[in-house]
Amino acid sequence: MAQIVFSSVGQAIGQQALPQGLNLLGRQLSGAAIGKSLGNLAGQAVGAYFAPAQEGPRVKSLPVMEAREGAGLPSVYGRMRVGGQVIWAARFRETKTTRRAGSKGGPKVTEYDYSVSFAVALGEGPILGMRRAWANGEAFDLSGVVHRVYPGDETQAPDPLIELIEGTGKAPAYCGTAYVVFEDLPLEAFGNRLPQLSFEVERVPPGGAEPGLSDVVTAVNIIPASGEFVYATEIVREQVFAGKERALNAWSGEARADFLVSLDQLETDLPKVSRVALTVGWFGTDVAAGACEIHPGVEVRERVTVPYAWTVADVARENAYVISRDGGGNPNYGGTPADRCVIGAIREMNARGLSVTLSPFLFMDADGFPWRGRIGVSADGTASARGEIDAFVNGANGFRRFMLHHAQLAAEAGGVDAFLIGSEMVGLTRVRDETGAFPFVDALVALAAEVKAMLPGADVSYGANWTEYGAYVPEDGSGDVLFPLDALWASADVDFVGVDWYPPLGDWREGAAHLDAQAGFAAADDPAYLASQIAGGEAYDWYYADEAAREAQARTPINDSAHGEHFVFRQKDIAGWAGHFHHVRPGGVREAVPTGWVPGMKPVRLMEIGFAAVDKGGNAPNVFYDPKSSESALPPYSSGARDEVFQRRALAAVLPHWEAEPLVEAAFVWAWDGRPFPAWPLKEAVWSDGGNWARGHWLNGRSGLAPLADVVADICARGGVEDVDVSGLDGVVEGYGLDGVHSVRAALEPLKLAYGFDCVERDGALAFRMVDEGAVLDMAADALVETGAQRTRGLLDKAPARVRLTHVDLETNYQPGLAEARLAGGDPRLVQDVSLPLALGASRAEAVAGALLEAAAHGESLTCELPLSALALEPGDGVRFGSGPVWRIRDMVDRGGVRTLTCREELTAMPRVRAGQASSAPPEAPVFGGVDLVIMDAPHLPEYDGGTGPLLAAWADPWPGEVVVLAGLAEDALGEVARLDRPAVIGRLTEDCGAGLVGRWDRAGALNVFCPGGEFASLPDGQVLSGGNAALLETDAGWECVQFQMAELVAPDIWQLTGLLRGQRGSLPGAAETGARLVLLDTALARASLGAETLGVEMMWKAVTDDAATALIFDDQAGLSWPVAHLRRTGDVLSWTRRGADVPQSWALPEAENAGRFAAEFDMGNGFGARALVDTSWTEWPEGAIVARVAEMGPDGRLGPWRSL
Repeated sequence: MAQIVFSSVGQAIGQQALPQGLNLLGRQLSGAAIGKSLGNLAGQAVGAYFAPAQEGPRVKSLPVMEAREGAGLPSVYGRMRVGGQVIWAARFRETKTTRRAGSKGGPKVTEYDYSVSFAVALGEGPILGMRRAWANGEAFDLSGVVHRVYPGDETQAPDPLIELIEGTGKAPAYCGTAYVVFEDLPLEAFGNRLPQLSFEVERVPPGGAEPGLSDVVTAVNIIPASGEFVYATEIVREQVFAGKERALNAWSGEARADFLVSLDQLETDLPKVSRVALTVGWFGTDVAAGACEIHPGVEVRERVTVPYAWTVADVARENAYVISRDGGGNPNYGGTPADRCVIGAIREMNARGLSVTLSPFLFMDADGFPWRGRIGVSADGTASARGEIDAFVNGANGFRRFMLHHAQLAAEAGGVDAFLIGSEMVGLTRVRDETGAFPFVDALVALAAEVKAMLPGADVSYGANWTEYGAYVPEDGSGDVLFPLDALWASADVDFVGVDWYPPLGDWREGAAHLDAQAGFAAADDPAYLASQIAGGEAYDWYYADEAAREAQARTPINDSAHGEHFVFRQKDIAGWAGHFHHVRPGGVREAVPTGWVPGMKPVRLMEIGFAAVDKGGNAPNVFYDPKSSESALPPYSSGARDEVFQRRALAAVLPHWEAEPLVEAAFVWAWDGRPFPAWPLKEAVWSDGGNWARGHWLNGRSGLAPLADVVADICARGGVEDVDVSGLDGVVEGYGLDGVHSVRAALEPLKLAYGFDCVERDGALAFRMVDEGAVLDMAADALVETGAQRTRGLLDKAPARVRLTHVDLETNYQPGLAEARLAGGDPRLVQDVSLPLALGASRAEAVAGALLEAAAHGESLTCELPLSALALEPGDGVRFGSGPVWRIRDMVDRGGVRTLTCREELTAMPRVRAGQASSAPPEAPVFGGVDLVIMDAPHLPEYDGGTGPLLAAWADPWPGEVVVLAGLAEDALGEVARLDRPAVIGRLTEDCGAGLVGRWDRAGALNVFCPGGEFASLPDGQVLSGGNAALLETDAGWECVQFQMAELVAPDIWQLTGLLRGQRGSLPGAAETGARLVLLDTALARASLGAETLGVEMMWKAVTDDAATALIFDDQAGLSWPVAHLRRTGDVLSWTRRGADVPQSWALPEAENAGRFAAEFDMGNGFGARALVDTSWTEWPEGAIVARVAEMGPDGRLGPWRSL
């Protein structure tokens, strides 16, 4: 900083030596300026001599969690991924669990689990929040572990766990340090070792020059209003098929409902928010009021969801209105949030201490998807107008049903703070009947009374458009001035005036020739300009008569010359409207008696206020960009470029204004999305409107962008440089991290390269400004001293052919990224490598690389000498000689009365960064839902011996690792009966099949099986005959054991099994219908352990993750004898051959004794008669018998299957 010191000394000496200054070449220069210039020269020499080599921050290959003494804390600007430092840890904890494998008599199993509690310092505080985490490089779902995040402010208290272990008063609070504490983190998933953790941290430097969103936003509207389960507080899953369930509202990377994650983000990003307005959408079908019906809608007709089904207003999915589709077959809107979702959302927000306003919202599912304010009647001022409005309001699917249903939901949820009976229905509130009355306003008054009776503790109102709440001047030449909504505002059942406030907040154009620039304002987001437009400008001081007048900026003053009631025609003048009586003027004649409105009789709530994050968004805050809608538009004169800086500055201008206005109770910003960032907007396969976020009104993901000026000021302050001026900097920093000891210059260098700014010394302070913002001095060529100017052009073939820019890639979870820029004609041997430890998206990195290559390869340099008249110039300023190009000063040296300038031809400036980019979308956390649990009363299978009970198989995607199966006599008295540690191969028939052949190969039959969770394989005949490829098939005769020889995949997940053996293992062959289950017999199956007392008793069965239990009676088919074989009549003798599990299956072994206890029955023509019990394998055939049947009796007295002859 030698140059600063010497320039200050020179300035003081020059002021004393030349108190009057000098006049050189027509310019008056003070003695201080001359002395300062001489001091600069000395300071540059000293500074150059002592300045060390600059080593700035570098791009790391991977953020690593460490535990080093004396390690520096990282300081994050914007969003970055950090590894952190372990600052405290407890001892490992061992948990021993002993259980029995099964419910009765199984072996004891002892399991050991390990966990550890520890704390990790994330960096310098305060931070806005810790957004995501990674463990060993993989996404880590924090919702499944106990953790606490401390932002690092100066008031945070010690962590209770650390204090409990270390002792009261012995645990530091780590004030100023952001850290996270993990309590008993399970280590099994990490190999019983502490995982390598890293975290996404968001921080904006404190004490910024301008207020941020977190400083000014106190109330928000919660959207999107559509999405069948978008507001659910529990995870809702769609059953794709048995065992495969898809979470419909868990896309954030956490195994929690998206709405809960979004509310957490709201509380972190906008901590001052205490009011929310929850929007819930139904769908209008037509802009003609008489034909319009209002329905709750669904996205698809066929969908099965758990733990509950979609219903709204007692309408089930199968009977609901189906939302229209786009050309790709996707619904144009999300469905109406289910009633259970809405009730749960209200209760959740009430529990969090938020004041909830319920705002039923009308979407138009009609051609062009118009604004609801377009709904109108066929003819104003007629009796038919009242009839059409009556049909719209009171029809079976009318507006009244829409509103009263939501009032009922609010009551079931325990109440709300406020309720809106509609909003922005301007096309109806101004409609008159044949008597001049306003029928829709009359309907709103009656509706307010009904809602008030249902919600006596809630404030009731209507959200009027900013052009609708006050005076109405029909464009019919009548001269009427009317106040249609005054009857509503004056109603005893309406508690406040609701206004959606979207008037113009500017009329900015490009260049400096338009009126507002000529008035001295700097830009569309100049805070002074924005403040002047709240109660001034368009719709207050003046208006444009038509588009031609707008183009020419021909402004007509707003002035009520007849009665001096200017507020009548000033749509922005809410205070004037609320503070006066209102007199209607039929035909332009002012009536003496005012309307029912009394000045100040009710407060105002701005139910919507917001600005799109787009260039010149203040010119028309009410427009939005949505290619799907006919209402889609950009503000007048907007380039369409993204501009989150404007959005932040506009809200910072208007919200404090209205907060300070006694008339206004609240201002609800539009909007906060109930879908979590950055999953929304990045997951476009889930949500089709994600592309609208970039230029939309949303606040999600925008509070963590650090203004470039604040970042530079903070870095300077940390380095002890306090006298800085950063007002000339423009843009936002998406992500930058400092984690070592760096000089101020080294820390600023990456920002300077990426954003393009200069630093000059001015009046003893460092002044920062963008490279193209310096003043341009026009000079005549003869103003140069004798040596003139020397221009140097670099040879193109000596320029680098490429620039390789290494950066932190926002789109790949903050891994190192590489962007390249190439120059045709450059020297391919010359490659310039640049490393910027900044979080950049791919397109932004390519733009920076291109700008750096242009600077390295193009442009001329100029060296010239100017007289003392140029002492006012600074580095970054421009000079232009005659009509030549602008030369930007890069360096200057003062030698006596001559100033030598080294200049560079002005190039295209680095693109301004006025909006951030969403980082990479998180992978979905696994959500374990119901499993495909198959309970099989199977034939005797000795490989599964180990107790009495049905065979169990389960499959799920994703597989939860282990499935605990419960059973009991009642659903509230279930106990563990088995654990399945592997997914079974479970399929379902896609075609019916018959009973099939028994005792020989069935080469003609086939089983066609849909099996998404497993595979089948072919085996040789010998291996099949040895017991291979066995499966259980669900038939009308019970569970049949089948075998197959060939398995062919004939379609995705569909197998054809041929070469069948039916009725194996003593089972009976049966017919099976489409959808019947087939389970491959392998080690994934297990037998439930039940007591004999459960046989024949209905029991409830379920997997522990299932939502409901299934009733089933277990008859122990495995305990039954097998059916006999070779049943034949020889003369008067009926004989058979015994079969059973104890009969050797190998031909190499001797035959078993063909004896047992058998039952034989004969049909003499009138059904089977008396039963004969024999101990031999034959009996006499009685005279007159027509049919006989035989079954073996088991040891327990039960008969096996009958075999007939």
